[in-house]
Amino acid sequence: MTETELKQRLSADVDSVEASPDLLDRARAGGARRLRRRRFLAAGAIALTSVVVGGVAITAPAMFDHRSDPPVASTPGEGDPYAFLMNGPTRGDLAGDTTYLQQVLSAWRSSHTKSINHDRGIFNHLQGDAKVAWAGNTPGGRAAIVVENSDLRNHSDVQLYHEGVAALVGYVVDGKDGKPTVVGDDYPVPGSSQQTAFVVGKDDTKALVVLQMPGKQIGLSLGRTYAEDGSVKRMYTPLKFRDRVAIVKLPAGQKDEDLRINRMPGTAFSYLAVLYTGPTMTETPDNRLWSGFAQEGDGLWAMSDGANNLRMKANEVFNDAIGKVSDPNANSTAFSIWTGYGVTTAGTAVYIGEQALDNDPTHVYAVLKPKTGKLRIVHGGVPDASAALPVAIKLPDSQGWAIARKDAQLSYRYDGGAWSPARSNALLVPAGTHAEVKVEAGGRTDVVPLP
Repeated sequence: MTETELKQRLSADVDSVEASPDLLDRARAGGARRLRRRRFLAAGAIALTSVVVGGVAITAPAMFDHRSDPPVASTPGEGDPYAFLMNGPTRGDLAGDTTYLQQVLSAWRSSHTKSINHDRGIFNHLQGDAKVAWAGNTPGGRAAIVVENSDLRNHSDVQLYHEGVAALVGYVVDGKDGKPTVVGDDYPVPGSSQQTAFVVGKDDTKALVVLQMPGKQIGLSLGRTYAEDGSVKRMYTPLKFRDRVAIVKLPAGQKDEDLRINRMPGTAFSYLAVLYTGPTMTETPDNRLWSGFAQEGDGLWAMSDGANNLRMKANEVFNDAIGKVSDPNANSTAFSIWTGYGVTTAGTAVYIGEQALDNDPTHVYAVLKPKTGKLRIVHGGVPDASAALPVAIKLPDSQGWAIARKDAQLSYRYDGGAWSPARSNALLVPAGTHAEVKVEAGGRTDVVPLP
């Protein structure tokens, strides 16, 4: 990942979190975790409001209308992502169910004070009438999409492209009581992902509802794949839309946080997102193998002689190489704070470290930079923190192994011969027959054979 790309990712919407000015430098040098906080909305009570059936609005008594201003003589501007939902009649196989549509709009109106976006003032100047853009049945139960215009104004806690009318969108499912409940809302936010999909669940069955965005072919990925070349990939399956939505029954056991939607072919960063409805997320758990270091430089470990010139940029080289082939749509990335660096007998520079994406277990990698030719990455898999030797990556082309264990003394031998001089934390083991590693740590000594 280049510095420009990293700056772009670090500047992504983090809601109420403000990144410190030195965050980029700390991320490059220390592997700080990037976290894009996602918005969610708690369930709201139900109060009667207006209903739109077939595109016709029926307004409830004024006592339920808390709009503070009269309608303004304008509509959402060009480029507003949700404005198109105001056009045409309600769609979906529940479009004619007047009772359900009334319940949906009632749930929408009563949800605003509980919305995570409420303090941003986006509901202070609602315009016109809310409308159910789509209502339908899914394998996970009933669902609906609501849209309403709002006159957005500068506010202490709001991000705006510009002041003026914009379309707000709300996503509705059946709550535990079987009645419609708003699970989230969205509005145009500069630099933020558009939350255009949400999960509907009933009993043990879940479905994903994806809103069709004009001019975009959208695909769905159920999870990521860690390849042997170090790349972390996602395969996106194109979605089929009807009545402006795609409905996908999710496999049993599917984790909501693993779902991603993207504009096809799905190789770039996605500004489309699945609504997050889990617990309030202040930070993602740190799944890294080693992250506790007393001071800067403690995590830079020489693995061989003659590698001093690699030390200064070792962490940057490793994280940059892994970042370039990593999943661009991870919500958070924990960079490696520690880095082993050394030179093989063939003169190839080797860097080892780890990376953890979202709630996935951390993975270890070796980055090889030969004197000539292309950089190469070797995936070392998921390390076992309880093992005597958590990191042991076999290098290609008979260049040996790169091994590591924090706070350990490491040495090697072949065919039961004499042990090499010990090295702290990380070590390059040249290729040889029946190689073994001696691990001395915590008052214990283990001998580990290398494959």
